[in-house]
Amino acid sequence: MSDSNRARTRIALALGALVAGGLVALLLPRAWLFVPSGTMAHAGHDAAAGEQYACPMFCVMMESLPADRRCPVCGMEMTLVSAENRLNRAEREMVGLQVERLERRSLSRRIRVVGEVDYDETRLTHITTRGAGWIEEVWVDTKWSPVTKGEKLASIYAPDLYAAQQEYLVAASNDTDLAESAARRLRLLGIGDQEIEAIRRSGKPQRSLVLRAPRDGIVTERQVVEGAAVARGARLYSVADLSRVWVQAEVFERELPWIRVGQTVQLLVEGAPREFEGRVAFIDPALDPRTRTARVRIEVDNPTSQDGARQLRIGQRVDAWVESPLAPALAIPRSAVLSTGNRTVVYVLRDADGNDPDPSRLPDPVHYVLVEVRVGPRSGDSYHPLLSGDLNEDSVVVTHGNLLLDSQAQLSGEPSLLFPDGSRAAPADPHAGHGGG
Repeated sequence: MSDSNRARTRIALALGALVAGGLVALLLPRAWLFVPSGTMAHAGHDAAAGEQYACPMFCVMMESLPADRRCPVCGMEMTLVSAENRLNRAEREMVGLQVERLERRSLSRRIRVVGEVDYDETRLTHITTRGAGWIEEVWVDTKWSPVTKGEKLASIYAPDLYAAQQEYLVAASNDTDLAESAARRLRLLGIGDQEIEAIRRSGKPQRSLVLRAPRDGIVTERQVVEGAAVARGARLYSVADLSRVWVQAEVFERELPWIRVGQTVQLLVEGAPREFEGRVAFIDPALDPRTRTARVRIEVDNPTSQDGARQLRIGQRVDAWVESPLAPALAIPRSAVLSTGNRTVVYVLRDADGNDPDPSRLPDPVHYVLVEVRVGPRSGDSYHPLLSGDLNEDSVVVTHGNLLLDSQAQLSGEPSLLFPDGSRAAPADPHAGHGGG
């Protein structure tokens, strides 16, 4: 036989075998095409009327549970799909059902934030010139120098100040009312009562006038040099009282509902001998669009250490914890909540009459119902406050096994977490192979 004849013979035999195999497949029961022999009925449990066993991956749906309880296609454990949303005692044990009755709780949450020490702006004073002139003498010439209220800082000669002194002396020698008006002008030019009294006693204007510290504190800025000319309005010194400081903390958007003005804050600074206690004084009404955080201002007393220095330093990093309580609210366990981010549901148990059952003695069977809810941020003890939803203090929610209930709802075409209208029904052909993923 030639090579061409042998090739034609092999092709004919292959086509004949393919046709014969197709005919056999059409004559066999459809279940044999997808389920290995010996794993169907008689090998496991039969479903009740209106029930089927389904693969969570939508591979197959079967009226009998295989002996190993697993999908013959993908190997996942089969799930009982009931025509009714109910569970008997055996089914509850199979899914590991756990429940909890809702109750009102005083929820709280411990929030950790990071902040930075800053000046208390209400205790920060800038010393500026009220007229152009020249610096005559400087007593405090270094930044961070401690000063006390009334202490000499520098002296300044300014023509406007000199002229104002002359007007004051003329007025003081002739008219008391005019003298008071002239003294008021000296004060507006930054001259203190101590200097005004010295001018009155001497009877002649002073060439240079002394600038004094307006409060106890630390010199945080110094812009004076002896002999230098200064313009009107120039800032010469800044003095800050550091006995109380601010901590500027960044709080994420999702945690802002737990922050309230007046709350107590515990603060810890690396290397500090103890914790500090502060108070939330202000919450920024605007969010940073890049970090999705808002600035929270915390006021903190700043004691001195043994060497006299303040324990909190400007710019220092601070770890802060806010213990935030909420008013008592109907609380839902975290494990009962199923959420996609856009939609949140819980599964609630009902008896045959639609009433809330006793969680310690569940009826047999018990019905389960999907309820859409809206919850607040999770508390520290893993509960969510209920904001809206058809639940009350007698409602019994599923805390374990709810994922299996939701999967069964999807398989049976009932409303579920992902499909509110139940449109994602079970495959129309129970032996159609993989129907979804």
